[in-house]
Amino acid sequence: MKVKRDNRLVILVICIILIGIVTFLGFKTHGEVEELVQQQFNEQQLLLARQAALGIGEFADERVTIIEILARDRSEDSIDNITGCFKPIYEGTSGFYSIEFIDTNGVVVYGYPEYRAPIGYNVYAENRSSVFGSARDLRETEIPSSTALFEGGLGSFIWVPVYEGEEFRGVILGIIRMSTITDRFLTPIMQNRTGYVYLIDRNGKSLYDGTRREAIGKNYIKMLKEVNTNASWLEILNEQINGSEGTAVYLKEGDESNSEQIVAYAPVRWRDKIWSVGISVPASEVDHLIRSVYAKQMIFLSTVIAIILGGSFGLILMFSRWNKTLEAEVESKTCDLTRTNEELAQANERLKELDKLKSEFVSMVSHELKTPLAAMKTSAQVLELADVEEATQQEMLSIITRNIDRQTNLVNDLLDLSRVESGRLELKFVSVALDTVIADSIEIVKPAAEEKDITLNVELPAGLASVKGDSEKLTQVVINLIFNAIKFTPCVFG
Repeated sequence: MKVKRDNRLVILVICIILIGIVTFLGFKTHGEVEELVQQQFNEQQLLLARQAALGIGEFADERVTIIEILARDRSEDSIDNITGCFKPIYEGTSGFYSIEFIDTNGVVVYGYPEYRAPIGYNVYAENRSSVFGSARDLRETEIPSSTALFEGGLGSFIWVPVYEGEEFRGVILGIIRMSTITDRFLTPIMQNRTGYVYLIDRNGKSLYDGTRREAIGKNYIKMLKEVNTNASWLEILNEQINGSEGTAVYLKEGDESNSEQIVAYAPVRWRDKIWSVGISVPASEVDHLIRSVYAKQMIFLSTVIAIILGGSFGLILMFSRWNKTLEAEVESKTCDLTRTNEELAQANERLKELDKLKSEFVSMVSHELKTPLAAMKTSAQVLELADVEEATQQEMLSIITRNIDRQTNLVNDLLDLSRVESGRLELKFVSVALDTVIADSIEIVKPAAEEKDITLNVELPAGLASVKGDSEKLTQVVINLIFNAIKFTPCVFG
């Protein structure tokens, strides 16, 4: 019982140690998990910003390239042939708000779609000839800062000069509405999420703001400097207008919570323009992810502890059953050993009895062997006398013969006993008549009976059946029985 209690105590101690180790490791990884989740979240936000910036850059580059190919390949065509390509380009490629042709005098002479083209508009009369003149004089594409459209909203203007040799023929103007870009690349980012996306140009002007429509077209940096607040976000915006990318944290002001915001930003590069995409989300999203990871971690720790407890109690139960089984087996073996000892004691007693019988048997055999020898010796001494009568001689010879037969029978009995003990006794089974066996046996023992003046009477039923057996051994058995009867029958003298 003490061993059983010791086993349970050891298992419980090991169980407590394992639970302590698991709990310690769980709390130790708390900070590592938080840092890892924060890092992965920032990387995910930065990847979204990069993808959006790359998509905007490629989209804008493709639209500029389309206009430039048109201006180069159709430079020798008539104005009608050049403007005739506007419709298939507009309808075959998405993204253009309108495509217009401005002649050498700075007047819009054609546009598609026509309802968006200000036909007759003169860039010189409206003091917008600087970009037109720059494209004409430099003979290269000009892309100024995004400006307001007549219909509202911002647009990017692509001015591509058309030259036939050295002859200036006009400018093809492609307009991309900013909402087209933002609806395609920025708005889907924040679907079903908290936070917002914004887009600024190199001067810090807002090209898109997912939450504050009124800020579009205004300069973020000037706004922040005027109120002299939110220096952390101002630093982030300065990094953005310099074309950097990364993640940062700033304090969102203007609401009661003053919550922290995580912003990831990446530059949009196309031609000589640098814009910057920013994705701003509440830091609580990371906290939510961390809590989710902690919840899963606690479930894992609870599962491990439950497994340890279950395994420990299982081991205790198993050891208890083993102890019971061992106790039962020890008790059974003890009973078997006690029974075996008793059987050995009984066998020892039987061996002692057999040894005693053996000693008595040897003593009896010795006596039985000596008796006929003594009789033969006495008879032989009588025969040595010279004046022995013939009748006496015959009687002495008869005594010697009987004792020789008696001793022969004793020796045969001993030999048969030895064969029985060694398993070498062979029996010859034949049909034996019992009356013959009895008659022969009577004749053999008859002299011994006459010596003791004992009369042998034989009464056998008529028609005694034969038996299967060894004739000699049966005769010997009957002789032994009769000899024993004669031996232990007292003499009666009248």
